[in-house]
Amino acid sequence: MPRLILALTAVLVANAIAGGRTGELTLELRAFNGTDEVTAHTRLTVHRAGERGDPFGQPTSADGRVLLKVPQGIYDVQAIHEREGRVLNIRWANRLVVTPYPDEGGQHLEVINFKNGFGALQIRGKPGTLPDVVLYEAGKRDKPAASPLTTSSYALFVVPAAAYDVLVRAAGKSSWYTALDVPLDRTRLWVIPDAP
Repeated sequence: MPRLILALTAVLVANAIAGGRTGELTLELRAFNGTDEVTAHTRLTVHRAGERGDPFGQPTSADGRVLLKVPQGIYDVQAIHEREGRVLNIRWANRLVVTPYPDEGGQHLEVINFKNGFGALQIRGKPGTLPDVVLYEAGKRDKPAASPLTTSSYALFVVPAAAYDVLVRAAGKSSWYTALDVPLDRTRLWVIPDAP
């Protein structure tokens, strides 16, 4: 009997894990040219990593937001920045890992930048709250490095790849978090620790 219970438990756990892996996520794609958002003027084609023949999807954006339901996996994205029917730039973002993280609530953001040397920092607070954050170059607190782009659930900084200090303000208190790395050509998700 204990073996049967153990076997049944193993099967249930394996099914739960497999079920969690096959669920769909909402992939949000945003495109920038340096610090200027150009998502509304960018054609995006999503491929499974290494499979350039058949695209997984070609989402479009009328309002500047590109959302696509995808199963967890690794993807390559081709971004074509256009204006008035002319191609201005083409960029590939390769091997983007889209996987369910508890802090993302079924959504995953990837930022593609047409200019070299940039990365992105997505900051989230408690679910359902918008964090009040200011980004500074590491060790320099005289002026903010960039203004955040905000949605109802996160603040986004698109900046040159480097280390930054973050000031978080909530409930009349301020907290500093230092030397957060913004990776080159990637989007880093950072959740405010013990977000008030």
